[in-house]
Order: sequence, then C-alpha cells, then structure tokens
Amino acid sequence: MKKLVFILVISFFIGVGCILIGFLYQNNIVFHGFVIVGICVLLGMAVKTMDYIVDEIKMKPYRLWIVPLAFFIPSSMAYLALTEGPVIGMVIGTVIGLLITGKIDHLAYIVSIVLFVILVFFATVLHIINIEMTTFYIIPVAAVGSFLDEFGHEHWKSNNKSITFIFKHRFFLKTFAFFGVSLGFAQPIHLIGFLCFDIFYDLVDTASRYDMKNKKFVSAELSQAEFHLRG
Repeated sequence: MKKLVFILVISFFIGVGCILIGFLYQNNIVFHGFVIVGICVLLGMAVKTMDYIVDEIKMKPYRLWIVPLAFFIPSSMAYLALTEGPVIGMVIGTVIGLLITGKIDHLAYIVSIVLFVILVFFATVLHIINIEMTTFYIIPVAAVGSFLDEFGHEHWKSNNKSITFIFKHRFFLKTFAFFGVSLGFAQPIHLIGFLCFDIFYDLVDTASRYDMKNKKFVSAELSQAEFHLRG
C-alpha cells in the first residue's frame, strides 16, 4: 500500500505541476501542451485508482473515493474534449470497445460515461464545441483498438512472447493513435498525452500489485486469481 500511495502522490504533483505551468504560460502553444499532459497524467492515475478500488478494496471509507473519481474523470475528459477535438472520438471509441468486452461492469463506470456524454452534449448544443467530421473516423478506429487491447489482455493465451508482450501492454490503441497523428487526424501532443495517460495508469497498476509480505511485485494474472478466490 505504501508504494501505491507514493506513486499516487508523485503522479498527483506531476499532473498538477504540468497544469499550473500550462496555465501560467497559456499564450505559449508549447506550454499549452503541459495542460494536456498534466490532465492525462491525472486521468491515468484516477482511472486505475478507481479500477483498483472497485476490484480490490472492501473497506467502506476507502470505497467512498469512488464518488469524487467518478466525477473528476468525466469532467477532465470533457474539458479536454472542449479544447482538443480528437479527444471526443478517442473517448467515445474507447468506451464502445470497453462496452463490447464487458469491462463497463460497475455503477461508477456507468456514472462517469453518462456524465461525460451529458457534458459533451450540452457543450455541443450550446455551440461551445463543434464536433468535426474527423471525429466520426476516429470513433470506429478507437473502438476496434480498444476492443483488441482489452480482449487480448484478458483472454489471449499464447506461448509466443512477442504476441504476449503486445497484448500485455495493449499496443493496438497506441499503434492506431500513432497512425492517426501521422495521417493528420490528431496532433503530436494528443499522442504524447495518450502515452502519459497510459504510463501513469501502468505505474499505479504495478504499484497496486506490490506484495508487502513477500517484498515483490505480483503479476496481474496472480493478482486477479487472488481477488477471485477472496470473492
């Protein structure tokens, strides 16, 4: 737990620090990227923390953290959607992929998705944002990438180390995001933000699987098996 708390604190300060730098120099396009990176860092931390609380934590005082997280996550994503057009397609497509694989299986996830849709809907109706045609190209691509990543990560078993590595680290959505930037559907900063989200998501995931008793990190497969045995 100590390692997890340490990673959460470090992630929080990195994310908030990047956001503050971005807002202090918001007229500078380079420093504006710091806001995107900072929010993505916080989102990666928050999403995995909510996953961890939903799956692992049984004590009520800790589970109450689900409530602020369920509001912070869609609000932050909606802010990015307001300022960065490709984010809408990326989020919606990713959610579709998660729905197909059955990963949206808790009320907190549903609340987050509904709140994000409501915020984007009102922003569109009030003409605060305009959904561009490229968004409708991004959605199906992100959905396919999300589905392949989650299905492969959860179900694919192979003796081929290369294939196992690809699915373990969810490379499909990253690869699609790279080609999306290369083809002009998004900007390099969007890819950087996405990778920051992924890095800090994985950091929290790894820290959450540290076994204090045996002083070592437990694999995701063993951690899930232990959870199911307890349940």
